[in-house]
Amino acid sequence: MDATATEFRVLGPIEVVRDGSVMPLGGPRQRALLALLLIETGRIVASDRLIDELWAGEPPEGATTTLRSYVSRLRQSLGESAPINGTSTGYRLDIDGHHLDAAQFEGLIRAADEGLAAGRLRAARDGFAEALTLWRGRPFADLSDDGGLAVEADRLEELRLHALEERISADIELGRSPELIDELEALVRRHPYRERMWRSLMLALFHSGRQTDALATYHRARQMLDEQFGVEPGDDLRALEGAILRGEVAPIARAQRRENLPVALTTFVGRQAAIADLVQILGTGRMVTLTGVGGVGKTRLAVEVARAAAAIAPDGAIFVDLAPIIEPTGVVRAIARALDTREQSGARELDQVSTELRRSRMLLVLDNCEHLRDAVADVVAPILQACPEVRVLATSRSLLGINGEIDYPVAPLEEAESIQLLLERMRTARPSADFDSESEAAARICRDLDGLPLALELAAARAKVLSPSEIAARLDDRFRFLVSWRRVASARHQTLRHAIDWSFELLSEPEQELFARLATFVGGFTLESAATFLGGDEGRSLDSIDRLVDASLVVVLPASPETRYRMLETVRQYAVARLDEGGAARAARDQHAAYFRALAERAEPELSTGAQATWFARLDAEHDNLLAALTHVADGASDPKSLLSFTVALTRFWYVRGYLGEARERLERALEASGDAPPALRRRGLTAAASIALLQGDYDAATRLAESSLVAARETGEDRLVANGLSNLGAILLAAGDNERAGSLLAEAVDRAREVGDRRILALSLNNLADHALTTADYEGAEPLFAESLDLLRELGDTANVARSLFNLGAVALRRDRLDEAGDRFAEGLAAARAAGDKEDICWCLLGLAALAARRERGERAAELIGVVTALLKEMGAAFKPFERTLHDEAQERALALLGEQEFEAARARGTALSLDDALELAAAA
Repeated sequence: MDATATEFRVLGPIEVVRDGSVMPLGGPRQRALLALLLIETGRIVASDRLIDELWAGEPPEGATTTLRSYVSRLRQSLGESAPINGTSTGYRLDIDGHHLDAAQFEGLIRAADEGLAAGRLRAARDGFAEALTLWRGRPFADLSDDGGLAVEADRLEELRLHALEERISADIELGRSPELIDELEALVRRHPYRERMWRSLMLALFHSGRQTDALATYHRARQMLDEQFGVEPGDDLRALEGAILRGEVAPIARAQRRENLPVALTTFVGRQAAIADLVQILGTGRMVTLTGVGGVGKTRLAVEVARAAAAIAPDGAIFVDLAPIIEPTGVVRAIARALDTREQSGARELDQVSTELRRSRMLLVLDNCEHLRDAVADVVAPILQACPEVRVLATSRSLLGINGEIDYPVAPLEEAESIQLLLERMRTARPSADFDSESEAAARICRDLDGLPLALELAAARAKVLSPSEIAARLDDRFRFLVSWRRVASARHQTLRHAIDWSFELLSEPEQELFARLATFVGGFTLESAATFLGGDEGRSLDSIDRLVDASLVVVLPASPETRYRMLETVRQYAVARLDEGGAARAARDQHAAYFRALAERAEPELSTGAQATWFARLDAEHDNLLAALTHVADGASDPKSLLSFTVALTRFWYVRGYLGEARERLERALEASGDAPPALRRRGLTAAASIALLQGDYDAATRLAESSLVAARETGEDRLVANGLSNLGAILLAAGDNERAGSLLAEAVDRAREVGDRRILALSLNNLADHALTTADYEGAEPLFAESLDLLRELGDTANVARSLFNLGAVALRRDRLDEAGDRFAEGLAAARAAGDKEDICWCLLGLAALAARRERGERAAELIGVVTALLKEMGAAFKPFERTLHDEAQERALALLGEQEFEAARARGTALSLDDALELAAAA
């Protein structure tokens, strides 16, 4: 470890050492929290799990708040050296594994195991010994010895014993037996149940010329095992006793493994967890297939797994590349050639291979199987049946269909690993260059190329003549740009296009056609949306998607209420090229746009009902597709009415989710193109644009748009629309400060709404008129109007506007010094806004709670909530309305008086930095 860095130690009592000094970590539970985060470094640990572990399944009331307090204190103690990131579900500690002794310990042991497998005995022995120097005692020795920490401690202890036994075995083979005897005597007393230690002691005595003592040790072991455990010594001990008696103990020498693995010409980056996982899987399963899209790194991963699998394949690992094989009969011949099997007269090749492998404990690595799936299955299945100790690791774009086959999808590299690989290869391409200053461009390259190792390798090769920024700027044409001229590369690895061609050409013609059409989806798709290209037949859609997933051209996204699928962006761009080549691009994009326009128009009326949460979630998932469809309709410009209708249908979604800039730009474009639209449709567009401009604080534009909307409403001849237009214009004028005109228009809106009997427009008009009363300090007049509006909204099931009404009633209660009632209203409104995902209403309810906290002289909480509100408004691009601005200024003034400027700014900054989920938890505690 770097002596100047922060070091984390868990192999013994938990310690954090910075610049050589041990840091204070707080009490046992706070140290236990750090330990739990350390054993899951880089992964989110659920808050529920942390609470369960810290309080042994019996958490006290307020455990969630206490947990946040522990996290906050740890953050202060650790600082930037170990960022603890909070999410909606838990916390994640991000540190470099080089600074954690347990990670170093495991890495050294893994490297030593690999060295042992490769015959590097002395280096392996030294690796085990170095790992053991990190051990200071039982892991987490100063914490409670139960729960998850106890399980992890037991695992690490078993790993230590493994390293100890391997180091001793290596020492025996290196001729150090005499100096091991005292150590082994102590170990068999401490671990009498571990027969391997007894065996090592017998061997050490024998190789030290003490044959009689070695036999006596066997009898001691036998007596102890019988007395304490009621068992006989195992086969290894009994066999060693017999060999000593017969004088047949083998001289010190290690058996040679058979291995023809390709020599690595470059370093292997990342995937250490996958290697360990696969070695473990191969230890219990005998047939594993690495699947994944072309260029994802299946072959290299398979080779690295084979190097690490010596413990489960002590007789060696044989690599067979099937890419050049064309005929099915060539599969078994390629395996026989790799095994160097001698031809026997009259014997079938498969029988010869099975005979060769029958008594061996080998790993057979079969690379590039996809084009010969049936032939590979016909060869591998009988080998597995006839050779019980042989294991097979295959790479393929799709599964082989062998009984017992385990599918291991190979994902693209994580971003950190992608950047590491890219920069390493760039430095190789141009050693004299300093690429560290262009980390942002490198990260962009990695994101744009989906973390595909082949694509990153090809991009890095361009660093010989281009900077990372220049490479990043050329990735829009990646299939022509990312080309290798290296003679060592196989054809399918010389260009990105060839790598994906290999998978595409294995599809049937209908599958190829659907694959190309699926390129129109941006951000994923569902079975229903994919079926739009198959006449709406979801059954056919399921079968086709299943085949594309099997071919590793489509990825299944993590579980959600509705399963979604996507293509990696590189694969999608390949599919776009295929779609354009086929001449069906326009028709496919028309179908895509028609589907998503219909979806938006189905969703619009549901966004103000009890089903809104479901529909908002669906529109969230399809947001990228909706924008792509809308852009296609706008670019076509053949049907301005469709464009305006489509755009207006999405406005409430944009408004609630805070996509104000997107909404404003899209509405302006649609309105500009819709001169001939019917007045009713144009009114809807103008109303929507006015509401967005209002929330942005652009009162001049909002007023102009609302006045035009009122004109269009009058053209329709419908009084209810006129009432709605009056209400909207009045609300905007109120926000703009024209209280007199606003009051007149809002009163007229209420009267007209009552006359026509439209309860929803009446409810909204009442709310706006009450808002006028609230803004002008007429609290007695505002309250009954807000209450009537709320009652109507609840009767109508209009959940979309309930939160705003609750905030307004809370504001009135606050103004009239009914603080408990105000708190209840704000909390209820916040819950409703949170359920709807309405960021504006969340802001106002949080602001109400901030003002309430200030009134109750809770200055710190008020300042934190003010920070949350201002950050959220800034993120949305929204502005305070007059009453809300007044409420904010009053709360801020009170909090400043309570805290002083320095403490106030610190608390507000904490609020600004909170995630929305954490902010809502903070508000719940208010």
